Amino acid sequence: MLTLTLEKPLINCANVLGESPLWDPAHQTLFWIDIDLGLLHEYQPAKLELKIHQIGQKLGCIALTETDRLLLGTELGFAFYRVGDPPPANFLDVIPQGTGSMFNDGKVSPDGEFWAGSKGPSGTSKLYRLSHDLTYSILLEDLTTSNGIGWSSDGKYFFHTDSREHSIYRYTLRGKELTNKEIFYTPPEGTPDGLTIDSQGNLWVALWGGGRVVQLSPEGAELAQILVPVSRPTSVAFGGIDLRTLYITSASVNLTEIEKNAQPYAGALFSIQTQVAGLPSQRFILRAKS
Repeated sequence: MLTLTLEKPLINCANVLGESPLWDPAHQTLFWIDIDLGLLHEYQPAKLELKIHQIGQKLGCIALTETDRLLLGTELGFAFYRVGDPPPANFLDVIPQGTGSMFNDGKVSPDGEFWAGSKGPSGTSKLYRLSHDLTYSILLEDLTTSNGIGWSSDGKYFFHTDSREHSIYRYTLRGKELTNKEIFYTPPEGTPDGLTIDSQGNLWVALWGGGRVVQLSPEGAELAQILVPVSRPTSVAFGGIDLRTLYITSASVNLTEIEKNAQPYAGALFSIQTQVAGLPSQRFILRAKS
């Protein structure tokens, strides 16, 4: 297995819970969030310019849309947000169910809908699908912590991480129905968190508590690993002009003072060039109700 090692971050942003990296190819901009502090980061590599926007509540995931607005998944529900505007005040009528629950990892599907999971008390988390007309349905229930998601390039499979079960599951897709649940990958150490899929169909997965990112074949075999100088990498996304830059977010949440001293880059943003390219981020498509 190929092993690469990162020693220093791209940006030492000291996030509490950095997550949801998202590349906007139209503006050559990387977005990511700090969940607990409700911060949206906007970074333009060509200008070496970082802007940070306060959203006003805990922020779980973000997505591109066909307009100049992002779609946010927060502790209060879904909202559209134009970068640089005041914090959103209007939310869609989709509130994560369960006491203490909030939206967590989410991603736009190949057909332009937004799939987002929730996290909360064990067994209460769900996976939601926000449709083009802003109605929603629940795809999976009785989860522990819904996390990284992705679709196989051939459209046959859906991958879903349930972090407190320490596994990525693979479902067969029949239309929008998820069937034939099976364990796809359980690491020997650490917990699968956010993931992305490259142009060759391989999965790249951040291992919370494992201090590494792994590249998995479409069959679930480890092909490569990237060692990072933090114990809690959280998610990954491809970006850059050629989509060969892998961005890695991380967290410092709940580390002891001893652990923080040993990991001065905990919560930083990392990047590395890869041989394989990623895939462009899908955009949420809004359509009026028929």
